[in-house]
Amino acid sequence: MLSNRQDGRRPTTRPAETVLMEKAPAPRGIEHSAPASLVEMIYASVLEPARYDDLMAIWQAHVETLLKKGDDTAPTTVSQEGSEVERHFLRAFAILERLGRPAEANRSLEAMLDVNPRPSMLISADGRIVLCNAPAQVQFGARPGSSLYDLDLEASGRASLKMALSGLGSEPVGKLLTVCRILSGHDGAAPVLALARAPRPEGEPPLALLSIAEIGWSERIGSILQGVFGLTEAECDVTRGITAGATVDQIAATRARSIKTVRTQMKAILRKLDVRTQAELVRLVASLTQIDLSSQSYGSAPATKIAHERAALARPGGRTLGVVVLGPRDGRPVLFVHGMLDGHGATARCLDELQKRNLRLIAPVRPCFGASGPDPATGPAPLKFAADVTAVLDQFGVERCPVIGHMAGSVYAFATAAALGDRITAIVSVSGGVPIVSPRQFAIMTPRQRIVAYTAKYTPRLLPLILRSGIALLDAGGQYAFMKALYEDAPVDFAIARRPEVFPVLCDGYRLTVAQGHKAFEIDAQEVVRDWSAFVDGSRQPIALVHGRHDPVVRIETVRDFAGRYASRASLCEVEDEGQLIFYSRPEIVLDHVEAFAGPG
Repeated sequence: MLSNRQDGRRPTTRPAETVLMEKAPAPRGIEHSAPASLVEMIYASVLEPARYDDLMAIWQAHVETLLKKGDDTAPTTVSQEGSEVERHFLRAFAILERLGRPAEANRSLEAMLDVNPRPSMLISADGRIVLCNAPAQVQFGARPGSSLYDLDLEASGRASLKMALSGLGSEPVGKLLTVCRILSGHDGAAPVLALARAPRPEGEPPLALLSIAEIGWSERIGSILQGVFGLTEAECDVTRGITAGATVDQIAATRARSIKTVRTQMKAILRKLDVRTQAELVRLVASLTQIDLSSQSYGSAPATKIAHERAALARPGGRTLGVVVLGPRDGRPVLFVHGMLDGHGATARCLDELQKRNLRLIAPVRPCFGASGPDPATGPAPLKFAADVTAVLDQFGVERCPVIGHMAGSVYAFATAAALGDRITAIVSVSGGVPIVSPRQFAIMTPRQRIVAYTAKYTPRLLPLILRSGIALLDAGGQYAFMKALYEDAPVDFAIARRPEVFPVLCDGYRLTVAQGHKAFEIDAQEVVRDWSAFVDGSRQPIALVHGRHDPVVRIETVRDFAGRYASRASLCEVEDEGQLIFYSRPEIVLDHVEAFAGPG
């Protein structure tokens, strides 16, 4: 039965399944029993999705006590020990499946927030944060299920919010109820937020929409200021701070620069924009923002130039295959193969680069991702995908093109290149995986990435609960917590992932992966931990490897080894000061390599 809670959390009352589990006898004949703390956390994560990180931490500690570095017998040890653990994992997974996922009404609420590029939250009458979008999570530390009053509110705003929310049910939809200020832990600013009653289906509890009322900022605005007015990236950061209401001291502290440096940059900004005062600067940015928002293509180039199209191809067995197309409609075609969690990964900066270079990304959505149906055919998933790619290229009239394999998509990119031969001109692997040929490749991953890889490799039957628990966290609005669990041990990527222009794109990728449940992730997780060298050996195209030196998953030394093994046709571009998220932060570097193989423009 689905919970009818408005905050997306599981009910605190224990379902009957949990009671039955506690009464079930432990399996016999097991040499090692599962630690009580692990068993307790397995079931706790079912009731409270927010405990996902705790589950992963305990599971990680448990496995790593058995997996000793350099011990080739460790995988066998886990497999033998796993029977009792497996019983608990599978039972908890079955309960999560029976509980189901949130009702469509809650998902429509989330969609309401996602279309707003500014920090926004839905608040219940008692001050509980029901849902919040990615910018609100980054800027204010808002979390679904927590109290609005736990945020850093100014005193007068706290009182006015409580008064306004107390009469929420009697107010008309859309009415402005009050305003408040919340101190941002992200940049030190204290923007004004407006509270209004949100639209809700008849009979549903009333909710209020709390949304920032100041000037929005998009990466596209920054690109315009850089491209048209000649601002540097540092000057754009200062401009953004000014429009957010930050003081010189706050901007200097946030950017770790001296006050004198910031003042010098502010003078340069005013001169380049040909405005006399900060007030004129703010009005200019506000005007650009309004024009950008009114185009209804926030964060992208004008709709006449940039296509963000979706198509569905009919495939054998009655299934459909989704395709996303990004870039100019007449641009040079490039096949884009998404990874396990990242979707198409296109930020506003990436879309602008596609326009500038006249490149069109054709991105098939693999089976079980998004709305693409599962492929019932037998055989390895990467080879089945290659057959789908043939149909996609035929549909779009593409004779030959390069392929980008992004992160886990590299497996599929190499398999496609091997299967399609001359139809693929080159392979560009971006933060891409490489075949697993040594246990050391697991050992040097960051802890969270390593435990998922170990689980997929050595105990794949336990993987569904790990994935399903992550989905429950995402369904409960825990996108930030999910991202934090992935990247908090990777400071370069964690900083990039928290950028307001990047985090929503990451969340889109998470939603694409879990749209149909855990199966998409499960298929990919098992593919990437194999030795898939046969796909590489079967290809003959040039290989361009674009990799950040601080990638927490596929360490740069393993990519160097891979490049060395295929030195006759592989080149490696190591990007200093970047990690796994290079396509989000520096798409121009990736597209520089793609252009070399994309044909005449």
